[in-house]
Amino acid sequence: MESKVYVSQLREGMAIDSYFVVAEKELLDFKTKPGRYLQVKFKDRTGDIWGKCWDEAVETAELFEVGDVVRVRGDISSYSGRLQLLFTRKGVSREESYDIKHFIESTPADVDALYAQLHTICSSFSNEHLRALLLSYFDDPAFQEAFKQAPGAKSHHHNYLGGLIEHTHSVTFICRTMAKLYPSLDKELLLAGALLHDVGKLKSYDVGVLIDITPEGGLFDHVVLSYEWINASIDAIDGFPRELSRRLLHIILSHHGHREWGSPVEPMIPEASVLAHADLLDSQTSEFLKVMKELSQDTFTAWSGYSRRLGKYIYLGEGE
Repeated sequence: MESKVYVSQLREGMAIDSYFVVAEKELLDFKTKPGRYLQVKFKDRTGDIWGKCWDEAVETAELFEVGDVVRVRGDISSYSGRLQLLFTRKGVSREESYDIKHFIESTPADVDALYAQLHTICSSFSNEHLRALLLSYFDDPAFQEAFKQAPGAKSHHHNYLGGLIEHTHSVTFICRTMAKLYPSLDKELLLAGALLHDVGKLKSYDVGVLIDITPEGGLFDHVVLSYEWINASIDAIDGFPRELSRRLLHIILSHHGHREWGSPVEPMIPEASVLAHADLLDSQTSEFLKVMKELSQDTFTAWSGYSRRLGKYIYLGEGE
């Protein structure tokens, strides 16, 4: 593969020859004449851009599938204030040899260090049943390998390799702080919930050059997958107290805070409420900073355009 030109580097008027992963493709009818054109969302680790092929659309669409890496030779233009990539049938081809790091972002954090910190917390539990439960995950080499690499989402917050451990680490340390501020909280119950609340995401996503949702992730959601996995792990531990199981599983099921946000139930114990707020705090902070970074790259005004992800305009500042 030759040198990569990233989406973030694209500018109006450029002629490009680079590589992207196909995130979406669709054949659409022309509005003013018979026939169809091909619309493709090209993506790399820095963003995405819609591509248009006006001629030989059907034949061009047959050259590649969603999830393929393709070499694209075309021109960058602007339409309604947004960049688009114009290409032809001869200007696109599948690529078999590529570096996955061009197409999917990774956390800059040291995942080995994050995992070591989380493992130390698990090992320090005085409650033998919670410690056994946590170490059934964090002592497992297969879990360790998967947990270090898993994304936290397909889109939105922490949607990159290592995003899940980064998010889990942040939520756990927010909860540790809350436990210090409110000593009457059951600290170990709260931390167990923080450490395990998103383990179902390991079964929710397939990761290649794109982050895709598994059938189980789409049909059941990670909240239910986490609940089922943890419930089965609890059943494998002799003498695990029923009340402790009940409270921990409630924390897992309620950690999105509201039914309309994906929680089967809403928090009904203080530890569940703390975890739900910690999860929201970290996810929204991460998303806010991500959107600001994206919007500020080519913005020379104090305010961004409207961000659908956050549901608001973002103040970017006026500089010095």
